Amino acid sequence: RPLHAQRHARQRPHSQVEELMLDTANDLISHLLEGTVDALDIPEQLRAAAVDAYDDVGNWLADHADPGGDGWYVYPQGSFLLGTVVQAVGHDHYDLDAVCRRNIPKESTSQTTLKAEVGGVLDNYVESRRWDPAGPDRCEERKRCWTLAYPVPFHLDVLPAIPCTDGSPTGILLTDRTLRHWQYSDPIAYGKWFRARMVDELIAKRLRLAETARTEPEAIPDASVKTTLQRVVQVLKHHRNVFFADDLESRPASILVTTLAAHAYRGEQDLYMATLQTVELMPHYIEHDGETWQVPNPVEERENFADKWSDEPDRATRFFEWLGQLSTDLREADERRGLDKVAARLSESFGREPVEKATRRLGETYRDARDASRLGFAASTGLLSGAGAIAVRRHDFYGRGGAT
Repeated sequence: RPLHAQRHARQRPHSQVEELMLDTANDLISHLLEGTVDALDIPEQLRAAAVDAYDDVGNWLADHADPGGDGWYVYPQGSFLLGTVVQAVGHDHYDLDAVCRRNIPKESTSQTTLKAEVGGVLDNYVESRRWDPAGPDRCEERKRCWTLAYPVPFHLDVLPAIPCTDGSPTGILLTDRTLRHWQYSDPIAYGKWFRARMVDELIAKRLRLAETARTEPEAIPDASVKTTLQRVVQVLKHHRNVFFADDLESRPASILVTTLAAHAYRGEQDLYMATLQTVELMPHYIEHDGETWQVPNPVEERENFADKWSDEPDRATRFFEWLGQLSTDLREADERRGLDKVAARLSESFGREPVEKATRRLGETYRDARDASRLGFAASTGLLSGAGAIAVRRHDFYGRGGAT
């Protein structure tokens, strides 16, 4: 059935939960999906600890790595910056990403040298924080980055970078896996682009929160608001994590999924409908000329998020299989009747534990509403995660005097 017809085409028998809280036939699934990814989102106390970690390593590098030199800057990229963090399947930790940018010209270094120098100063930073129980306890080398491991359940993947002088002011060059070719990127500009895709809902929710808190909208940070697009991306990423749990090599990158979802999102605020619509439209934003696949970075077209697909076409095949399975899983859940049956179907594709948490939360909301004799349900405003730029002593998320 066409998506636009689904909202009004079906008449269902209503459970007590549906009668009390659900305005449309899709609300039950929407609330369960929201509760599921909410259970996987980074908790507020960990988000605050991660902000402190970004700031501390950035401040230390500014003071000790190259005093009086050209500058070292550390800032978040990826899911933490975008507010789309989800916990890894089967793990109790969160994978966070950062850029470590050295303000030096490309001609003055090589990829091998840059990576080694960043690793060296990060080792010194870890050693300098031995006294701090909240500090990192080790620095480990990865193919493209260095990983700072913390005693709390997250680690920080730090990507070495230098400025890109022939692009936007915030453009960077990253080391690649073989340490031979520079890779173009621009996480700061990408964050602004992603925010623009949800700005209307972001502003509206901030206004509602400000009214509730009796404060000015400017006092409500972006990190305190969770939009439908952010939730859609979290739903996609978690379903992907479950689907590819036994095939990690084929798992599509989060930035690829996020970019396609942001292109496809049409402003729908019902999470079930928004996710299903996004899944069906995502393929329209993939370019394929018969040989090469392209999903360009919308702010830096020299970066292709589907670059591996041309050499490994099975990755593309698996990607489309995953999208098809997600669409099937959502539609089959929508055909079930009753909270328990819908939750059981969602558990098959999103995992038992987070869906059970979402089901309990929905039941608690129902009991609270019943006890208070309320006749309606106020959807969550999502006061949990996301990262925003904050000012620090000498260093912030985007460097001294950086863009926001």
